Amino acid sequence: MSSAIVLPIETRLRRMLAEQLVCVIRATSSERAVNAAQALLRAGAKTIEVTMTVPGAVEAIKALASTVPADVMIGAGTVMSGYDARQCIDAGAQFIVSPICEIDLIRPCRDTGVVAIPAGLTATEIVLAYRMGAHVVKIFPAGSVGGPAYVRALRGPLPDIPFWVSGMVAAREAPEYFRAGVQLVGLNFAELLPHALVDAGDWDGVAAHARTVLLAARGQREA
Repeated sequence: MSSAIVLPIETRLRRMLAEQLVCVIRATSSERAVNAAQALLRAGAKTIEVTMTVPGAVEAIKALASTVPADVMIGAGTVMSGYDARQCIDAGAQFIVSPICEIDLIRPCRDTGVVAIPAGLTATEIVLAYRMGAHVVKIFPAGSVGGPAYVRALRGPLPDIPFWVSGMVAAREAPEYFRAGVQLVGLNFAELLPHALVDAGDWDGVAAHARTVLLAARGQREA
């Protein structure tokens, strides 16, 4: 098991909802994922998702969960099975995100106090995921079916379910999603982590760039 601090589910969920922004990492190796996460921390990120498409993702999650400050949350994304969810939880993940809705993903999260974030697209799928025990439902792929306008339409009949959107969400779009009724936005990894800087190993450059992206997502500018 990870040596990360174990928090009650209410504390974890409250922290995520207060932070609003989640930095999503896709990388070609676990080493790059860890370096990228450390750069994002220097940029001011507090909630970071390592996707399971990263080779050695579980090892990266374990390394980060055991070393990041207590106010930082590390989670796993693109989780496709209950088995993978349990591996990530054992490594120290504090939230689990998936592009699908599968009860086997939700059960281990509920059992261990980890934030469960499966996906749905239609109102039927979203309500089903929430009734199955999701803490938050990822609207996926929101950008392909109307973006903030689609979320706004869902909010009418579904006022109380916490929503997350991610995928190809640009930082400048985040404020509009929040106004539409979204609680969490997963920021586009390609915008956060420019290939040229990552390939060059310029992690200070990545941190400086990510700081600007995070400010834009909050509707702010560099002072």
